[in-house]
Amino acid sequence: MSSIRSGRNIDSALRKKGFVRSADSDHVVYRFFSTEKELLARTKMSHGMMGSSISVPLIAVMARQLHLTSKQFLDFVDCPMNEAEYREILLESGNRG
Repeated sequence: MSSIRSGRNIDSALRKKGFVRSADSDHVVYRFFSTEKELLARTKMSHGMMGSSISVPLIAVMARQLHLTSKQFLDFVDCPMNEAEYREILLESGNRG
């Protein structure tokens, strides 16, 4: 399985799993909040990456920002991991999900 994913697939997976999307002039920012509206995780992508492939180094950065390993991030994007499982990972890593 390739480690490269499209920006559109990453965008879709983040939004389907509870991330709030906002945009500024340079980037699309994704924020994940607890049920108490506390910010738990944040990542961003350049607007230009939406139609492009996201490479392994950028996937590693985004995974780290979301408190995941690169493999967990790929599972998150490919859908084996759902929002509840992601919240559990955040809890286990010391974040309150």
